[in-house]
Amino acid sequence: MRITVREPSDPLCPQPGVPEETLATRLARRRERLAHSSPSAGDAAYRYPIMAALVPVATSRGGEVAYPGDPMCLYAALSLNIARSVGRRTAGLPAEPDLDDVYPDWGVYPDDEYRRAAGGRRQGLIADNPTTDGKVFDPRVWDEQARERYVAEVKALRPEVVLLSAVSAGHRYALEMAELAKRHAPGCLVILGGRHTDETLRYNQASKSVDLAWCGTVEVIGDGRFEPVVDFLVSGDGAPGLDLLLQAVALCAGPEAGRTPVREIVDALCLIARERDELVGAATIVGLEADEAIVVPVLGRRLSSAEICSPYEAFSIRSRFDVFGGTGLGSRTAHMMTLDSCPFKCTFCSESIQVSNRPTRFAVSETEHVASRVRQLMSWGAEAVFFDDPVFWGGNWKAVIDFCHDLSAQRAADPADGPLEWGAQLTVDVVLNRAKWAQVKAGLDLMRESGCTYIYIGIESMADQVMAHVGKNLLRRNPEPWVGKVREALQTIKAHGIRVGSSVLFGLDGEDRNTIEETIEQIGRLIDDNLLIMASPNILTYHPGTAITAAHGQDRLDYHSRKQNRPPYTYFEEAYPEVVSQLLTEDDIWYIHETSAKRWGTVRNSAAEPLSEAAVS
Repeated sequence: MRITVREPSDPLCPQPGVPEETLATRLARRRERLAHSSPSAGDAAYRYPIMAALVPVATSRGGEVAYPGDPMCLYAALSLNIARSVGRRTAGLPAEPDLDDVYPDWGVYPDDEYRRAAGGRRQGLIADNPTTDGKVFDPRVWDEQARERYVAEVKALRPEVVLLSAVSAGHRYALEMAELAKRHAPGCLVILGGRHTDETLRYNQASKSVDLAWCGTVEVIGDGRFEPVVDFLVSGDGAPGLDLLLQAVALCAGPEAGRTPVREIVDALCLIARERDELVGAATIVGLEADEAIVVPVLGRRLSSAEICSPYEAFSIRSRFDVFGGTGLGSRTAHMMTLDSCPFKCTFCSESIQVSNRPTRFAVSETEHVASRVRQLMSWGAEAVFFDDPVFWGGNWKAVIDFCHDLSAQRAADPADGPLEWGAQLTVDVVLNRAKWAQVKAGLDLMRESGCTYIYIGIESMADQVMAHVGKNLLRRNPEPWVGKVREALQTIKAHGIRVGSSVLFGLDGEDRNTIEETIEQIGRLIDDNLLIMASPNILTYHPGTAITAAHGQDRLDYHSRKQNRPPYTYFEEAYPEVVSQLLTEDDIWYIHETSAKRWGTVRNSAAEPLSEAAVS
């Protein structure tokens, strides 16, 4: 497949003898065309059906860790375009031809009654739900039942655009969902984004070229490993990138049914971008033609927090997290992020700044704004909030302290505020920052006082032989054994009245059966001493772009073949036979599953007993 980079500033290429069309004349021509095609349809003539889907990675409903994908990634990516659509629907057709004359039919924002009643999985057809919350298909598991539901949704709605969000482990199912959309809604446009696209598609501004991973959609379709069922990909800042692309799709809208050529949409996108006063966000948009991938880099101004609406503006809070609430069901939990990437450089992590190359979402000076977001989530029915950042506020203790002060002050000023629990992720080294020990202790006290009851820490391994290779044991001015540091960090957090859960990762460099046994036993001792309330065993899964993937020579990861996963891999998030650590045999993985279940008991977050939906968030 030929790769062509098309800068938005590049001149368009009209047919010989035909003058280049301005955006104003294009808008006027579209308004006239649509007005004459359906004069009695009113505003409905200017809307087109659209649906989004969160692509799952699990393939069965029992005995498997049902990793749900990345819902907040999808919600955040949709936020700007949904806000534009709802605003246009409320305001009505502008007096003069406008870029937003034609818009996707996302429906209306859910009201308070809908938000309070919503819980668990969405019920009914997308076509029958008038709210923005109802426009997402979220099956959590990809099996025959989910496949039939998805086809029924597509047939009922007949969407003109289908948006898919996938992590790497779900990419194979994203391709199948795209294929089904093309089959049952002929002419629809399929747009794929999410973390897999971010990991496999990057624009290199210095060389004005694009870096494509072998397991990415462009290469998979380009060399014929899968049918050409995806029309566009969006990587980077999903919200402004997708919003721009959907405006281009709408600019090409007309009364005629049928598929709009990708190249025509790319032309429209460049026309819009060229005539804007400024571009926002940094995204890479790729249009796929039969034998060409057209890459459009969008390098605009970073959006401020005030310009980014909450992902939950359009969606109900549905997940429940059983570490909150004190009951088996768990509290209704909203998810937030203050970071788009982790500031640290662990060799295995796809969220590292080295891999994602994306800026922080909120500046450390925006703690007051984040606190107000938390209270907004409470007004929408959140009983708990979990910060999904790899490291809360990037490990900046001043920002943590400022946030806790702001949250407590805002809540104290409103007696109507109900109870709130919240949790976040930290690292051992952030907790044991000796240079800022006074700030650490003050920060942990304030976290607890403002409602924090749970901290999640990535321990990864308890074997120094393994941790020497990870890039995680960072504070080495006075080297300390990792096992002792982990215990001290957990004791420090517990002393401030906060519970701790942890992830453990098997298969890193230096791993062997002895280190596996050592880690399982040492984690067991932390559980025995009531320092951990939850321990989640994981198998190293290779992600495109990480240091360990490159070091292990895994440049051809199979994230596209149709497979039914099987034990013991199904007992771990994202684990598939061809993409897990080459340092582990299948016998090792069975050993990890069985031994950790026995040693850690009910503290293990495991598929030994299938997770309820409450535990999958």
